[in-house]
Amino acid sequence: MKDLADIFAMSQPAVSKHLQVLERAGLIMRRRNGRNNLCRLNQEPAEAVERFLAKYKVFWQSRFEALDKHLKEDKDDGNEG
Repeated sequence: MKDLADIFAMSQPAVSKHLQVLERAGLIMRRRNGRNNLCRLNQEPAEAVERFLAKYKVFWQSRFEALDKHLKEDKDDGNEG
């Protein structure tokens, strides 16, 4: 953990707490190898979130495009706020 603490300019206890949160969230898997903690990324939870958000991205993009079009038309008509 000292290596991570040095890289991110954090204390070792802070790194440990961050890793515990990531582990509880299922984003990393940890195992001990002697005195070392080996961490491995678990991509599946992040990929599930990405798939979920992708559905809404299309929805919100169309809504923002419609809003942008409306605001441009409103501005062109001289009806600025």
